[in-house]
Amino acid sequence: MDQLGNPIWHSANGYLGQLEVQQLDGENVLTYWTGGIGGGFVDAHGIGTITILDSTYKLIKNVTLNDGTFKAGDSMQNKPYPSYIDIHESIITSKGSLIITAYNSTPYNLSAVGGPEDGWILDSLIYEFDLRTNETLFRWSSVEHIDELPLNGSHQLYPNGSIIDGNNATHPWDYFLTNSVAPLDDGYILSCRHYWSAIALDSKGNVKWNLNGEDGGDFDFVNQTGKSSTFSWQHYVRPLNSTPNKDATIYMFNNHNNGFDNGTNPSTGLTLYLDLQKRTVETVSVLRDPKDVVYVDSQGTYQRLPGDHKFLANGQIPTLTEFDDNDRVVMKVRFGQDNQVSSYRSYLVSNWSATPYWAPKIATTQEPSGIVTLSMSWNGATPDVYDCWMIYESTDVNGTLTEISQEVRRTGFETNATLSAGTRLVAAAAGRGKRASRRSKSLRVELLSV
Repeated sequence: MDQLGNPIWHSANGYLGQLEVQQLDGENVLTYWTGGIGGGFVDAHGIGTITILDSTYKLIKNVTLNDGTFKAGDSMQNKPYPSYIDIHESIITSKGSLIITAYNSTPYNLSAVGGPEDGWILDSLIYEFDLRTNETLFRWSSVEHIDELPLNGSHQLYPNGSIIDGNNATHPWDYFLTNSVAPLDDGYILSCRHYWSAIALDSKGNVKWNLNGEDGGDFDFVNQTGKSSTFSWQHYVRPLNSTPNKDATIYMFNNHNNGFDNGTNPSTGLTLYLDLQKRTVETVSVLRDPKDVVYVDSQGTYQRLPGDHKFLANGQIPTLTEFDDNDRVVMKVRFGQDNQVSSYRSYLVSNWSATPYWAPKIATTQEPSGIVTLSMSWNGATPDVYDCWMIYESTDVNGTLTEISQEVRRTGFETNATLSAGTRLVAAAAGRGKRASRRSKSLRVELLSV
């Protein structure tokens, strides 16, 4: 949608998430995840496919994952799925690869946390694929690193009183939950929600360091000066800058809340400086709107923008806020009612320009007075592509439409105009200035007797 809240593009029906403008081979592309939420595990996970579209909305590639080892849970476990990519991450790298997350119901001895020896957990998986060759460049499994990241580090306490208790393959314990992955130096940085940790991996998947939001993990909190470095249940950890093996500045959406631990600490955008040699961490900034304190149980985005502007998307709470370089609120958007709509991630973008390969659509409605209104829309076309509609009319239902009868200014996703009396055939072209970009099919105007 645009900054006035008008829709720009509406996808086909289905469950879609992680919609983002990214770059592939120097060109802007649109990426998103589609599939089924729940994955048979919990509502937080999905089983699906990553789709990549060009700026005309033509398909570049569908990315799938199915190596024959995946086991879904609950009622979904006996269904075949073409792809097991999770909804949480799909980031295109500068080298033309795609990083994604996935989850697999995996047998594991849970006696260390009071569970059964023949228990089950969700293995949190990371993959990186070469988008040109489909080669798997990297794979990482949380279960394969339990010696470095043990089960008792999880804050998703076992058992937590739910049916997701790890007693069988259909109800595995979700002890880790990787909800973001991004490149960091020659490796990766992960956000592990249930671990309250940002974790750095080297290129081979070894854990380089663990920054824990409760006690620092491998780091000591310093120079607090009233700004808390602590975080919990976080999302969207990203590096702002880094010098390998020396220091790094990272930022995140600090939920500080979840479904059973909420209402005490406000959710914020948190930026931290890490001295990798001294192993200290200090707060750079804590961002929130003091006039709109939110407690976000799930989801969320903290985006850093050009000109040092920032953008907070509150996930489960359908509000978006832009801040200027002095952290003053310059834009506020609400796109629904609480507990009725949410967006896992949202982004503020200025670089998406799209000219759909399909034609605009038109429709007519007749009022009781006999006046006929023409409605015009071009799903997916961005405002920079067209700013007006050129209308062609004929009183002959079998006539030709060669002359522009009227021109109206674009007023949003859908623009309405009143047809001339006696019009029986009509078409409309989206245009900019005096130049038509794309024209609709001709439409017969069926007049009703009044």
